[in-house]
Amino acid sequence: MRRSDVTYCHFTDEEIQKANSVSLLELAKQYGFEPENGGRKAVHLKNSGGLYVFPETNRFFHWTGEKKGGPVDFVMAQENLAFPEAVAKLIGEDFVNPIRDVKPYQKPPKEPLVLPEKAQNFKRAYWYLISVRGIEPEIVSHFMNRKMIYQEAKYGNCVFVGYDTDGTAKYCALRSSSEKSSFKMDAVNSDKSYPFYHEGKSDLLIASESPIDLMSHASLAKVYYGLDWTQDHRISLGCLWNGALERYLQSHPEIKRIVFAVDNDYLSRNKDGVLTNWGQQAAAKWCHKYGEKGYECAIHRPHLKDFNKDLTEMRKGRTPEDLDHQRESELQAKFEKDAVEEPPDEQEDEYER
Repeated sequence: MRRSDVTYCHFTDEEIQKANSVSLLELAKQYGFEPENGGRKAVHLKNSGGLYVFPETNRFFHWTGEKKGGPVDFVMAQENLAFPEAVAKLIGEDFVNPIRDVKPYQKPPKEPLVLPEKAQNFKRAYWYLISVRGIEPEIVSHFMNRKMIYQEAKYGNCVFVGYDTDGTAKYCALRSSSEKSSFKMDAVNSDKSYPFYHEGKSDLLIASESPIDLMSHASLAKVYYGLDWTQDHRISLGCLWNGALERYLQSHPEIKRIVFAVDNDYLSRNKDGVLTNWGQQAAAKWCHKYGEKGYECAIHRPHLKDFNKDLTEMRKGRTPEDLDHQRESELQAKFEKDAVEEPPDEQEDEYER
């Protein structure tokens, strides 16, 4: 039986409570798990990949996928059952799947992108990108003159626009122009496969994650390395997805070399709590993929989290060596914190609160 075929079967609160009153520890034994010591309140299940049962609260926590809950949730996870099936199994009743017609989902047609209304002037956005983000005035003006950056009328946000070959706006990203706000979002009906970009003259393409990263990388090239930032192609992927890269390469066969200048997520974690550098992992994967397609690929890794952070710190007079030392110090502090992290049973206490 597929879970998509299951229609909700009503159970009373008493029946659901009865199902969730089944001993989780005994239930785990029935599924073949072997209990062993895990902590003051937790019982670890041997060879389970981090599965803990808390007898006092009759709940479980699984580090892999961060699954947690009571007996009903446990049965659903172990057998991939729907909620009514798991309840029926625990209270000893047969579950009957009602017959119903299932209509296939049809994705509605995508509406055209509507850009936010422009402000009468772009002073606030211009100030933010130059004074707060440290981007070269020449570079900000370059994109504003091409209608790729403007200031939103209603909230004063910075608006970044990507166009198709006919000059129709297809992608729109908004970013707060306040240094105290972290607001950012894509406009409704944006298509990330149309990048915010600068069309260069060389055979080199530099791929960044965001428009601000693109302009920060260009500013570093101009100010600190004395390069002509306009010579190379530059695109913003809008995230860690290569759809914009694929589209740009299709329309620019002259490109032979690609540099991935994406984030250095050295303090990020995956769902299991393990430090995972998402940006550099994606860059390594893309180097392999596009290398096999015949492109000459390289990775330009920022010293800190991203090239805008590098730029703003270097504007303060700090050197690349200073930034490397800061990164190493932050990683060391993270490792020391992990070494004294709370035991698993404390995690359950936090969940209960």
